Amino acid sequence: MVSLSVKIKVIDESNLEDEVLFCVPSPESPYISKFKFEFEKGVKDKVNWVRQKLKDYGYVGHIAYGSDGKPLGFIEFISSKGAPLPIEEAETAAIITCIDLHAPHGQGIGTNLLKATLRQLWKIGVCEVKTLVSRSPQWINDGIYRKHGFQLEKTYYKVGNPEPFDLLTLCLDGPQPKIEAVTEYLKPELRDTLPIEVIYFNSPQCTFNSAVYINHVNAVAKFSKELVMFKTIDTWKNQDMAKQYGSMYFFDTFINGRGPFFGPPKQEEIEAEIQKEINRVLALKK
Repeated sequence: MVSLSVKIKVIDESNLEDEVLFCVPSPESPYISKFKFEFEKGVKDKVNWVRQKLKDYGYVGHIAYGSDGKPLGFIEFISSKGAPLPIEEAETAAIITCIDLHAPHGQGIGTNLLKATLRQLWKIGVCEVKTLVSRSPQWINDGIYRKHGFQLEKTYYKVGNPEPFDLLTLCLDGPQPKIEAVTEYLKPELRDTLPIEVIYFNSPQCTFNSAVYINHVNAVAKFSKELVMFKTIDTWKNQDMAKQYGSMYFFDTFINGRGPFFGPPKQEEIEAEIQKEINRVLALKK
């Protein structure tokens, strides 16, 4: 069980930077030294994004604090209305986009964050809560959600990526309906031509966004314009396009319509996937 010294607080103007800075690597991290400017920009962008969501929706999540006043974890949610995800929109539905913890698992902190959020969402009239999770043990997967009654609604597969994404759902208004889970293979319009089209869906929702963007810029720079063209798309301003491509989170990469990455890719990983796609397209012409 969570310690009585742990406090769960609503994210508001007074503590929103605690959530934003929670995901930023420590100052000693080599990642910070390499991308110092990019993380500074990512923090500013995320702060502005959280402020806008608080203005639009009234709430954005909760933070857990230890007895020393330091954040131990947070949970973030958005309205499904206008969300740039391949999920049905509804005024009375919300999407939990992230649970992140620095504390060891098994202490009940994630559970208490989730319970606080479900209570808050019910109070503001939300009838259904959804979340997208991977099955990777490195990430918050379905364990904490299934424990609290979430059911599997749909499993998504992106073209070019064998990693499944599970859509889980919980009804807050009445008994849980029996759900027959389905599988959907997301199929955007694929390209088999040169130049290779690299699209990066750019979102201020993640502090890593600017650093990942630079990785794309540097990777694409290794190739000629005859071979590769690069587009940056604002996820929130082009929600229909994000849904069309089947973006599963708020920064995502597609190479000729295929989504090869799970999580934020390194520059060398982007270069390797671009080269692989160039080779594939050239082989089609033989």
